Amino acid sequence: MRLEYNVKKLFLDAFAPQPGEVMTFVTDFPADALKASDETKHRKEMTEVWHAAAKELAAVIGFKVGSIVYIDLRNPAPGDAFDADGMIDGQPVDLKAVMDSWRDRDIIIAITGPSITGELVRRLGQNFRFGSAPGVHAHFEGFKADYSKIPLRFEILVSRMAKAVAAHFTFRLDEMVWQCSLDLRGQRYQFCENGSAMRPGEFINIPSGCANIPPYPGLPGDSRGESRTSGEIPALIEDELVVYRIEKNRIVEIMGSGEHAEKERMAILKGDPATAVVTKLGLGVNDEARCNGTHVGDEKTMGMHWGYGPKKKFPDTIWAEHPVQMDMDFEYPDGSFEPIFRNSFYTSNLGELF
Repeated sequence: MRLEYNVKKLFLDAFAPQPGEVMTFVTDFPADALKASDETKHRKEMTEVWHAAAKELAAVIGFKVGSIVYIDLRNPAPGDAFDADGMIDGQPVDLKAVMDSWRDRDIIIAITGPSITGELVRRLGQNFRFGSAPGVHAHFEGFKADYSKIPLRFEILVSRMAKAVAAHFTFRLDEMVWQCSLDLRGQRYQFCENGSAMRPGEFINIPSGCANIPPYPGLPGDSRGESRTSGEIPALIEDELVVYRIEKNRIVEIMGSGEHAEKERMAILKGDPATAVVTKLGLGVNDEARCNGTHVGDEKTMGMHWGYGPKKKFPDTIWAEHPVQMDMDFEYPDGSFEPIFRNSFYTSNLGELF
């Protein structure tokens, strides 16, 4: 397997390994190799290639690279539900004991199918740091990004996001136009996708690069009162146009005549009421990432996605190559507006990095 990017530079820019630290790779692979799928075989090979590159880098810098931890993963849910067996150098190991041993000198790189990010986050009190790469392929475009620039791009964007009271959108497709506003009053961005995990207790997904913020949902007794999030957001789901109508930060109607619109109606409007709550605005800042049908790839692409429900499911990412064109402005407390997207591209006022 030949990589189309410099993974050693990615390690340096994202994790800055130091002498005396230990980098450990984790990947999922069945104990019975005959049960391995093409996907797990690919991730195994990718992990071994990244592991070899890390060992070459370690010989120069002075950190250590442990043996690959292979896990037979049955349930990735965090906590007591996490269910996997472990193997190192062909021998079974007590996986819980291995994970319990990780401390502030450990850097964990998890390349798995199902995401084990939740279990790793649950353990961050142990003070290791990690990068989680769920559902990836070795040749994802987002790995090609300059990871020294992603944190800078992230900071430029969230400096605006932290001040904004609203994000206003206009969407256009042919002769159709939709508008939506997301209420950001008093909300804070969620820090975990800035492309940098250089200190104990930090973590990122890789590919990385996404600024996330939850819109204000409207809370009883809150001085902000009802949520002002309202409007319509279009999505193309396998080329089918689906439009979500939102009032007071809840999806109240899903418009469309196809099967995907009906599936969304069943899942959101006729399911758990919490599923209809708008829970995320995400702005991707990885300039090499491309939408590829995976969560970790789609949300890092330089565009906008939004999520609903406790799992923050998002139906689509609007970006430069999407048929729907998008304008977006942040509104600030003084009533001023700043353009962030025009025609689905970041605006030049954000600086050279965009």
